[in-house]
Amino acid sequence: MSNHPFVPFRHRAVRLLWGAAVISDIGTWVQLIVVGSLVAAGTGSAVQTGLVALATFMPQGIASPVGGLLADRYDRRKVFASALVVQASVTTVLAVALGMGVRTPAVLTLLILLGSAAGATGAPSYAAMQPDLVPPDELMAMVSLGVYSWNSGRVVGPILGSVLVLAVGPAWTIGFNAFSFVVMAAAVAMVRRPFLPHGNDSGTVRERLVGGFRTLRATPGCFHALVLLAVFNLSAVPFMGLIPIYVRAEFGGGTGVTGMVASAQGIGAIAGGIVVTLLANRYGRSVLVGWLAFLVSGALLAYAVAPTIVWATAIAAVLGAGWSGMFIALSAVMQRDAPPASRGRVMSIMQATLGVSYGSGLLLIGLIGDLSSLRIAFAAGAVMGLIAFLLLTLRARHWRAALDGEPVVEPALAPC
Repeated sequence: MSNHPFVPFRHRAVRLLWGAAVISDIGTWVQLIVVGSLVAAGTGSAVQTGLVALATFMPQGIASPVGGLLADRYDRRKVFASALVVQASVTTVLAVALGMGVRTPAVLTLLILLGSAAGATGAPSYAAMQPDLVPPDELMAMVSLGVYSWNSGRVVGPILGSVLVLAVGPAWTIGFNAFSFVVMAAAVAMVRRPFLPHGNDSGTVRERLVGGFRTLRATPGCFHALVLLAVFNLSAVPFMGLIPIYVRAEFGGGTGVTGMVASAQGIGAIAGGIVVTLLANRYGRSVLVGWLAFLVSGALLAYAVAPTIVWATAIAAVLGAGWSGMFIALSAVMQRDAPPASRGRVMSIMQATLGVSYGSGLLLIGLIGDLSSLRIAFAAGAVMGLIAFLLLTLRARHWRAALDGEPVVEPALAPC
């Protein structure tokens, strides 16, 4: 495996798609921070603020499996481009609504939900395209590039969003996000080669969905990686969507301070991705994941008790590094082990699981925060995540071999 974190850039298609993805991800984070801050300022509720982030990610639970079916039946490039066009259209409607003075959380959340559903439908196609863009030894670096893109957006988006809101208002700011999807769709169209699924994806919709689940369950690396991703997506990752209300409730900060914390987390995520990619050859995936599980849980506990906004910002960077490292290591396992003929469905199940677990975690942590405080909620999440990781890995006899790509002699008797 090549452990150079930027080796996939030698391919023209990767450079083209990644450059457009950075613009699109910046637009997404502009929208998350701006709309989240508007709702936080208007309601003061952790649950309602969390619903904005929930609407961005929760559609994966329903739309991603549909996208997986499409990815394993049609040209993945065309499916992805079509979804981007729909996403741009819905986001334009959101911008117009804000321009008309709409601030009702339910209306804003519904529009974000629809746009995110379109994005979730196209995402499995893009994920299934990635192993066809690079050689197998560059796959982990390719997955890392997605993390760099997303977190570059996390770094630049909040800052740009804060500036644009002051300069042109929230409507034109969200309009920038709509334009970013157009840019991404154009880049996909410029990759002039088909990405047809491997094999013959026949059968009814139900049979194809069940086949995808059976493939995932029968592939140890995919199954163990997915369970571990879901555990921390449920317990630790919700802190991201609750940054606006945490900053406002505990430190009295507004959009600018929220952007600073979110940007710090993004910088940490990029650094963590680079480090994990460099260490992948030296240490097994299971060793890295074990270290990162303790790092994420410990950092979230420190974030919960941060005495000042400076400390919270610094710890957010550590949290970003830990989670991005874990996500890269585990999602690369799924890309590595998913059979080509059903890769779209396997990746869609991963995205659906992450969307549902993240959404459920946002509601759970947000509810605990509203009933007590977000400090208590984050501390509870840190403890729950670490305990779940220890229990799951102690019960599963073959999780290390599955993540490291070694032959599994016997099937695991217990999940993950």
